[in-house]
Amino acid sequence: MIKARTNTLNMFAVTNSMVMLLATVLLFQQVLSRPLPVLPRNRPPGVQRLQEQHKIKESKPTIPPVFDPNKVNNFSRDKGQEIIIPPIKIPLRTDNVVKVTPTDQRPVPLAKMVLDDFDRGSQVNNMGGFGNVFGGTGGFCLRSYQKVSSGGAGEDSGSILKLVYNVNNGYAGYYSKLNGLDLTKYQRITFFVKGAKGGEVFEVELGDGLGTYKLDVRDYLPYGASTTWQKVSIPLNAFTDVKNWHQMQGNFAIVFEQYLGIPTNSTLYVDNIAFEE
Repeated sequence: MIKARTNTLNMFAVTNSMVMLLATVLLFQQVLSRPLPVLPRNRPPGVQRLQEQHKIKESKPTIPPVFDPNKVNNFSRDKGQEIIIPPIKIPLRTDNVVKVTPTDQRPVPLAKMVLDDFDRGSQVNNMGGFGNVFGGTGGFCLRSYQKVSSGGAGEDSGSILKLVYNVNNGYAGYYSKLNGLDLTKYQRITFFVKGAKGGEVFEVELGDGLGTYKLDVRDYLPYGASTTWQKVSIPLNAFTDVKNWHQMQGNFAIVFEQYLGIPTNSTLYVDNIAFEE
């Protein structure tokens, strides 16, 4: 009986030893199955351990901030960070450009003051001044008003002034009082003329009550009047002796002179004497 117990203990000891040996073999096998760490070439092992301990991370590229409409004046409301918005180039289109074309290209009429258009057939002009003819040393001029239904000066209808003159032995002409007109804002005097023969020449006179100045019409109509209507336009500053443009107390006059040349007797038609800006 004692021998049987001894055999049982021996078998238990053998079994326990085999279990421990098997556990040791399995543990050693697990250790051998782990991969060995691969160290970088020419790098000391301590550097790798230092990187693992402090977890050094590589730097990442900086992403530019995105424009936010809530960020005013290019600054962030939260951190005061400046927002840089790159310029955007937008190609210009020429196919949708609106072209403005003026619909009315007629010239703007100048402001003017009509001294006399003779439509009333009266010796009193439009400004209340008196008009009449004069002559001297054998010259004379006859005044009348001729009605026209159409074809007047500047295609005007109404009446025109008709002057029949003869200055073979002197001078003569027609005058119209300016009646104290203020001409400071006007630049020129204009009127229309037409001759019965063509080539009629005369002088244009303007006065302020203190001085008068006469100009040869051929300075503005080189060949004198023609048998068709022509507009005479004379700058006021050409009358150099006239000074008081604020209150013109003199006359506008058309003067025929013998020395001006032929024809010394003819008929001259006049219409629409005016001052223009």
